[in-house]
This record gives sequence, C-alpha cells and structure tokens, in this order.
Amino acid sequence: MAADLTQAFEVLITNIRSLASDDNYKAIAGVFDEIPRLQGRIQSKDIELGNLSNKITELKSRHKNRLQEDLELYRTQHNKLEGDKAKLTEKISTLEATIQERDAALAEHTRTKDALQGQLDQITALLGAEKDKVTAANEGITELQQSLKDRGLEIDNLKDSLHNEETQNSEAKGMVQALRDEIASLKGNLQSSTTRLDEMESFAPKLQEVDETVWIKQLDEVWEAACSVVTSLFGEDLAEERLKDRSAWKDFRESRYLDHAIPLPRSNSPIAKQMRIAALLAILARSITQHVLQPTYILEDKDEENEIRSLLVHLAITNSKKESFCRALLLSIFPEDQAVNGTKAVERVVREVPWCVRNLVSDSQYERFRSGVEGIVQKARGTWRLVQGTREKFEPFFELNHYDDFEWQPLNFDNGRVGVGDESLGRARDDEALLMIFPRIYIIADSEPDPVTPGVVLMKSQSKPAVKEMERSNPSSPTTAKPGSRSKAIRSRTMSSSVNGTNAFLHQPSPPSVH
Repeated sequence: MAADLTQAFEVLITNIRSLASDDNYKAIAGVFDEIPRLQGRIQSKDIELGNLSNKITELKSRHKNRLQEDLELYRTQHNKLEGDKAKLTEKISTLEATIQERDAALAEHTRTKDALQGQLDQITALLGAEKDKVTAANEGITELQQSLKDRGLEIDNLKDSLHNEETQNSEAKGMVQALRDEIASLKGNLQSSTTRLDEMESFAPKLQEVDETVWIKQLDEVWEAACSVVTSLFGEDLAEERLKDRSAWKDFRESRYLDHAIPLPRSNSPIAKQMRIAALLAILARSITQHVLQPTYILEDKDEENEIRSLLVHLAITNSKKESFCRALLLSIFPEDQAVNGTKAVERVVREVPWCVRNLVSDSQYERFRSGVEGIVQKARGTWRLVQGTREKFEPFFELNHYDDFEWQPLNFDNGRVGVGDESLGRARDDEALLMIFPRIYIIADSEPDPVTPGVVLMKSQSKPAVKEMERSNPSSPTTAKPGSRSKAIRSRTMSSSVNGTNAFLHQPSPPSVH
C-alpha cells in the first residue's frame, strides 16, 4: 500500500516538471502574473471614469441652468414683443378708422359741395326767372290798375244784384224751413213704418242658408235605405198560393201611386222580382213625397196641404222672396200642431204602403217591412225639416222631363242588389224612361224649376223581359199595373252640366249659376 502511494507521488512530480517545462504553461503563468497589473489599471480607469462622470454631470447641470436662463430671457423678450405687437395693431386699427372717417367726411364734403353747387345753379336760374316775372308783373300791374277801374263799375252793379239776392234768400229760408218740417214728418212716418215692418218680420222666423250637399246626402241615404228594405221583402220568393191568388195582387197593382204602366209577372223569376221591387219603391217614394215632403204641416188634410204646396210653387216662380217669407210665416204658426201633423203624415205612409202588399207576404215579413218603412219615413221627415227651413225653394217632382246634358239615372239590378246605374254609361238610342222611381229635386227662384238632382228611373228596356214573360204565361191577361195619365210633354233646353257621374241616388247639387 505504501509502495503504491510513493509511486503515484513520483508520477505526479514527473508530470509537474513536464508541465513547467511546457511553453503553454509559461504563457498561462504569464497571464496569471499579468492579472494584478490589469486589475490595477482597471481601478485607475474606474477612478478616471468616475471623475469624467462627475465632470459630465457638472457640465449638464451648468448647461441646463444656462438653457433655463436663455429660455426665461426668450420668454421675457417674446412677451415684450407680443405686447408691442398688440399696441401696434391697436394703433394701426385706430389709424385705419381715422382714415376711414376722414375719407367718409371728405366724401360727404364733396357731396355737400356738389349739392350746394347744384342749388346755387338752381337759385341762379330761379333768380333769372324771377327777374323775368317781375318785368311781366310790372306790365300786369298797369293792366290791373285799368281793370280795377272797370271792376269798380261792376261792384256797383253787384251791390244792386246782392240786394235782390238777399230778398230771394229770405224767401228761400222760408221754403227750407217748410221742407225741414216735411222731412221731420216723413222721418216720423218712416220710424212708424220700420216699427211695423220689424213687427211683421218678427212673426216669421228667419230661414237659413243651408248647404245643399248636406240634405241631398241625407235624402240619398233615405232612398238607399228604401232599396235595402224593399229588396229584403221582394228579393225572396213569394208563396205559390199568393202568386196564383189574383185578389192578393189587387191592392198592389191598383195602387193610386202607380200612375204609369209597369209589368208585374206573377212568378218568382228574377225579372218578376225586379219589377215588384221597382213598383214598391215607386209607391214608397210617392207616398213619402205626398205626405212628408211638404213645405209645411200646418194643415192635417193632405188635399189642403197639396193646395198650399201648389200655391207656394207658383209664388216661388213669380217672386221667390215672397214665397220664402210666406213659408217662414206658415212654419211659425202653431208649431206644436205642425209637429203632431208631421207625425200623422209619417203614420199615413207607414199605414198605406205596407197595406198594398199585406196579402202577398207572410205576417212576419209584413211586420218587418212595416218597421223598416217607419224608420225610412222618420229619416225622410228629419231630412226634410232642413229643406223646409232653407231660404231657397226646393220641390220634388216625378215628371219625366228631359234636360240636355242632365240625364236621369237608371235603377240598376245587379246580383240581387238594387242600386243606381251610371248615367255616363249611356243607353240604347231608342230606350226611354218608363217610370220615375225616386223624384228629381228642383230649385225654384223667380223662374221655372231647375233640377239639382238627376232622379232615378226605370227604363223601358228593363221592363221588356217582364212583358214577354207575362205574354208567354197568359197572352190574354193584363200584363201591367194600372195605367195612369200620360206624362207631361218632354221639354228640351240646354243647361250647364255640373253633375258628376257618381252612383249617388240624388247626385251633388248644381252650382248657383245653373239655378
């Protein structure tokens, strides 16, 4: 064991000697020897670096202080320059304003000078003209002096005339006093007459200016309701036993309101229903016109009321203002009694129109129809109150009078609905009106009546299928309702067309120029 350690120690020594003799070792040993010297140099450099850092810091501080001083000096100088600049700007503005004022004053001075020069020129011209006038005046004075002499003679003559005028004036004053007395008497008579006239005017309420479109629209709604109620009654089939019973048709066919021939087939065909509807509408419209559409309800008897209606129509043709006064006076007499008579007029329509169809329909249908008619007549009465109180005179007529450019409207049957056809669509050249269903409304103002609504008619072409059906079913039987008097002769005259082509029953009123 000891021998091994000795051997290892010898080997180590040998290796150390070999390493010490190697050049690399010598170089490394030199490096290690150089390290203390380099560390000393590093410490020296660190000291120099610290000195330089302190010097740089001191220079920065001095530079910063100098820069701060320069900046403060710059700010002071800048503020001073800004103040000087503001003062100079203000001074410049003041100088510019002064220059402008002086320029304005100079311009004003120039204008004043020019104006004064113009006035001077005018005065110079006027002075020359005045000199000419003075010369002419001197000549005129000479002439006036001569004229004064002549006037003296005329004044003497006028004095004599004035004496005569004074005498005449005295006489005239007496006449003026007499005239004043007469005027005072006439004023007294005028006051008395005015008092009596005011008393007479107080007897009758003032009639109103009512827009025609208001009550025409309401009356149009009455006829629309009538179409609805009648269609609901006769749009349904009639019982076979009633179709065959001739006596059941008597009141309907022989109604006093059907004064035109209209075919009424005893069947449930569409054309038979249409003719029954048209006939019943005509009866209803005529009954309403007869009893309700009266100018007043002062008399209960319908014949006497018709006489008043005819009298007022004739009066309106000759003197519409007198007619308005008379109608207003009549409306003011016994208003409570007139209200009662108006109610009775409604009851007469409700009684006589359903009566003519009582044998053709069931009891329930009859009661529904009667109730519907009552509502229609009540609405017609309310609408006609407006017409009664208008200043103008309006009157319904059923005559088939023809007017150029103012055609009536045909009753239209379309898919079970009754309405009014469009007059603008035209009709066959040989087609004519057979029966006026809903009346035309006319205005009467110191002349013959002028229509303001077209009216609704049944055309002959619409009744021909019904006539053929009745001829086929029974050629020997009568084919129409009770024939009536012939309609008045057609009168043609040209009038302005102001009625549009809408489907309202009455249309809009014509403008005042047509009236």
